[in-house]
Amino acid sequence: MATGKAMHKTIRMAMTFGAVLLASAAAAQTPAEDRAALTAQYTLPGSKFVEIDGQPIHYMDEGKGPAIMLVHGSFASLRQWNDWAAKLRRHYRVIRFDMPPAGLSGRSPLGDHGPERQVAIIEGLRRKLGVGTMLLVATSSGAVPGAAYAATHGEHLSGFIFNNGAVGPLKLDASKFPEALKRAVAQDASHKGYHEEDYWRQILLYNIEDKSKVTTALVREWTDLNNRALQLQADAPVTAPPHERTSDDLTHIHVPTLFLWSAQDHEVTVAGDATRGMSLLAARDKALVVVPRCGHMMPLDCSDRALADAMPFIRRVAR
Repeated sequence: MATGKAMHKTIRMAMTFGAVLLASAAAAQTPAEDRAALTAQYTLPGSKFVEIDGQPIHYMDEGKGPAIMLVHGSFASLRQWNDWAAKLRRHYRVIRFDMPPAGLSGRSPLGDHGPERQVAIIEGLRRKLGVGTMLLVATSSGAVPGAAYAATHGEHLSGFIFNNGAVGPLKLDASKFPEALKRAVAQDASHKGYHEEDYWRQILLYNIEDKSKVTTALVREWTDLNNRALQLQADAPVTAPPHERTSDDLTHIHVPTLFLWSAQDHEVTVAGDATRGMSLLAARDKALVVVPRCGHMMPLDCSDRALADAMPFIRRVAR
């Protein structure tokens, strides 16, 4: 069992919201998975697949009206946005996708999953789908490429929603994590090639205030899809997007921007990251909205209340 510095390093890797996925997998240790069966199990009625520069991307494009693109966070998939998409598609064109190698998207043929590649995927998907101007919404680690895109491709955005993203280096205090999470991560260190269900259960419980949202089905989904991603990256480990770049990117964002934040986000706090981010943001049209009784994984935790708080901004800028 990991202890001391080893425990802190292991938990830091597991809980880094900026990491696309936890890298380090020995393929021989990974339980055999039927990828075709997983694809069949986790596609949704509107699922589509497209290649962007040789990379398979799983995406959904629903509804009509002004375009909104949703970018998910660490360890998640486009399913993280199910609740938002169901409501927004009544009046908007809602585009969401699995950021490789997460969900059902494929591994980069070059083994590159860094932020520049992620920005290229956002832009490539926008072009493939013939979208002119869109509202971009990015959560957690998705806010790294989200902010980078807003800073470099602002001409294609009517607005930007930055949700619970790190602004600068993450500072995680492992000593404050619940004992159940510490035990799950320590146990997980004994099998590097896959993660057991309790590993994901404890991560979800730590980041979601409404514990009823952490269902058996959600835990199974995260276990299945993240083990699939670990297999895909076995020969090309994924490195965490550098949160440090977001501080600079914010100084180059001029489109209308909403900082949408969870009051109970333990590590990316309102007082810290949100306040600092607002001070760095170059946009004149900017606002901070804090959602009470909500944890880091906002799209899963308090989706209805968060969307209701975001709608005045969405109605004003989405066009």
